[in-house]
Amino acid sequence: MTVELGHETMGSGEPLVMLHGLFGSRRNWLSIIRPLSEDLQVVAVDLRNHGSSGHAATMSFAEMADDVAALADRLGLDRVNVAGHSLGGKVAMLFALRHPSRTRRLLVLDVAPVPYRGPFGRYIDAMLAMPLAQMRTRQEAEEALAPAVPQAAVRQFLLHNLVRDGNGFRWRPNLEALRTNLDELSGFPEIPAGTTYEGPASFLAGGRSDYLRPEHLPLIRQLFPRASLEVIPDAGHWLHADQPEAVLHHMRTFLAAPEGQ
Repeated sequence: MTVELGHETMGSGEPLVMLHGLFGSRRNWLSIIRPLSEDLQVVAVDLRNHGSSGHAATMSFAEMADDVAALADRLGLDRVNVAGHSLGGKVAMLFALRHPSRTRRLLVLDVAPVPYRGPFGRYIDAMLAMPLAQMRTRQEAEEALAPAVPQAAVRQFLLHNLVRDGNGFRWRPNLEALRTNLDELSGFPEIPAGTTYEGPASFLAGGRSDYLRPEHLPLIRQLFPRASLEVIPDAGHWLHADQPEAVLHHMRTFLAAPEGQ
């Protein structure tokens, strides 16, 4: 069963659906959405169990890709460009593989169709353990999270999900569902032999990130034969935050290319 996705639409023209990463929301794209909406109809989406979207116990990639297709149906969008970062990039890839006739172009930011290991389980456990109802300030929340998340930038990213609830706070994402489904979210589903997306596909890597590497390209091209790989220098995993102008230039160039290129 699909989940109704929170979203925000800006601009007009060819539709572009944009998908955030784990613990993110459509707000992560704001610096990119506004300029892109000068030429495109940009639909920034919250994935299930994130942001303002509906909650569900399960989070398979097939379900999340079909959530996006259902949203496109509700908006009357027959064929879309789809872009995604990290977890959203995996959802974008599966959307293109499951709905190739509905995908004009695919743009994937700093992720490959491979499994990843990371500290995400530790982050979720720490977030769930915080006594949010008793906390009165964001500073208290940050101090409580610091032992499990020592990197200040990552900690601030996670704390963007903290919202006021009476005198205390609550987490916006469905952390219990994220924890339950984390093994699946860290992987990538097995794709039936011969399944491909034959349209234009661009994979954009952060030069300081190890999420998307040249050795991933053969597997990427097995699923996406027309895929290209470009590296944004001096950018980490959140490359659209580290180098927004470079990412924006690449996206504009790729999305504006004529059909067939």
